[in-house]
Amino acid sequence: MFKNLIFEIKSFFFSIKMIIELKKIKPKFIFFSEEKSYQKFSKPIIDVLIDEYPNKIYYLSIDKNDKIRNERVRNYFIHFFLINFIFNYIYAENIFMTITDLDNHLIKKTKKINKYIYYFHSPNSTTKSYTTEAFDNYDIILCNGEFQIKEIKLRERLKNLNKKKLIPTGYFYLDALSEKINHNKNNNEILIAPSWNYQHKHFINENFLELLDSLLSKNLKVIFRPHPEHYKRSKRILEKIKHKFISKNFLFDEKIENIDSMEKAKCLITDSSGIAIEYILTLKRPVLYLDEFDKVHNKEFSDYNDLKTIDRTIKENFGYLIKKQDFEHIDIIINKASEDFKKKLYKLDHFKNNTFANCGNTKSYFAKISKEIL
Repeated sequence: MFKNLIFEIKSFFFSIKMIIELKKIKPKFIFFSEEKSYQKFSKPIIDVLIDEYPNKIYYLSIDKNDKIRNERVRNYFIHFFLINFIFNYIYAENIFMTITDLDNHLIKKTKKINKYIYYFHSPNSTTKSYTTEAFDNYDIILCNGEFQIKEIKLRERLKNLNKKKLIPTGYFYLDALSEKINHNKNNNEILIAPSWNYQHKHFINENFLELLDSLLSKNLKVIFRPHPEHYKRSKRILEKIKHKFISKNFLFDEKIENIDSMEKAKCLITDSSGIAIEYILTLKRPVLYLDEFDKVHNKEFSDYNDLKTIDRTIKENFGYLIKKQDFEHIDIIINKASEDFKKKLYKLDHFKNNTFANCGNTKSYFAKISKEIL
């Protein structure tokens, strides 16, 4: 307790010192991170900028363990209670963030920052699982593909918003994942990765507990991987899952990286998580969707009736829908899906290349256009 207090006090004063230092420097690039689990989304962008702008990148995080391991990047830990103060005080040319709702909550937009730039930590559409004004106040958005550009432009027209610079960079993390994935690892486990959802009591569909029971009763090996938001919003449920399902066939995956669990899984079961798209397109294995509650965080989702979301397109073309009543026969359903999915492989790469911009070349494309947009 006393050690924690000392750490908090030191952190607070180090943050003050950092603020004063940054105000004098006026950095060319600042990256702001909520926690280490989001670093994998910023790292490809930093890798590109670091060669052209060494020692001009400042990485700010409210997670003390979240640091870019490169001597050409300056790392700063920010005390949570000083976030608002920091972003109202410092000057910078460009700030990169993967936090939605800029200017609508804690982080306010100021004229001291030339450009606010958003990059995605999910392959999903912008219209449904994000809040209504999630992207309205950014200056530049690095889009995963033309589908997101269409969605954002439609909102700009409907609400008469200022036009943002929308860059079709592609989904950086999808490329990084494709490079790292080992397709030869034994894959005989079932990965359960629920999304987080405002509409659930504990932000998680608790029917997944019954699903875990059913899978383990059939002697199947199961990996349960929470969404990063569950650690903030669903702690009691996570503790319940940890203690209830302890067995040799159950693994509660708390690793920052999801690659190991994805490689070991012959099948993924989720509801609305973006990991489904990443898993299908990189591992080329089936996804079962617990299709009971839709995840709609956008109160104005009906404005986009003419646009089909990417998760709906994936579900219709490549996914397998299950309900609670299917849990009894879940082993049979998984086996059938694994066999049937082989028939869909021929159209998977075509879908990927026509949906996500610059597949396999996101970093090289960004390197070409970075000077122009920054």
